[in-house]
Amino acid sequence: MEQEEKKILSISVRNLVEFVLRSGDLDNRHNFAAEKNAMQEGSRIHRKIQRRMGADYKAEVTLKHVVEEDQFQILVEGRADGIIDKPDELIIDEIKGIYMDLSYLEEPFPVHLAQVMCYGYFYCFDKQRDGAVMQVTYCNIETEEIRRFQTEKSFEELETWFRD
Repeated sequence: MEQEEKKILSISVRNLVEFVLRSGDLDNRHNFAAEKNAMQEGSRIHRKIQRRMGADYKAEVTLKHVVEEDQFQILVEGRADGIIDKPDELIIDEIKGIYMDLSYLEEPFPVHLAQVMCYGYFYCFDKQRDGAVMQVTYCNIETEEIRRFQTEKSFEELETWFRD
């Protein structure tokens, strides 16, 4: 009997974590000019931070992971903003440009931490690493002030979190 090929469903890491954590505003009216400007400024800040990080920092690392289900496969993919992979150190970095006084941030936004944890899990799974430091780098777009939050996670913690 021939085995039926499973249907592949694709989703980006960002869409997945935003859906699972269901964050956002119910008001779906948008100021597209302001959003476009914020995206352009955010991209500029990303590139500036990435250039400053040194030779060990690999920027825009494409990662993907397939989740097997009974009747289909889910392909989850995205790009980590940066990865530092040394024998004694592994840091997965997610950069966010925001219009906010960074002194008010006490911890990363849950959706941003979830994004970097997905990338951490995928990278550790692919490279058979036993854990990594998850880093969320916030940069105030107007002042270019930077604030980083780090949390170390074992592969087992990342895997359990992702599967949950």
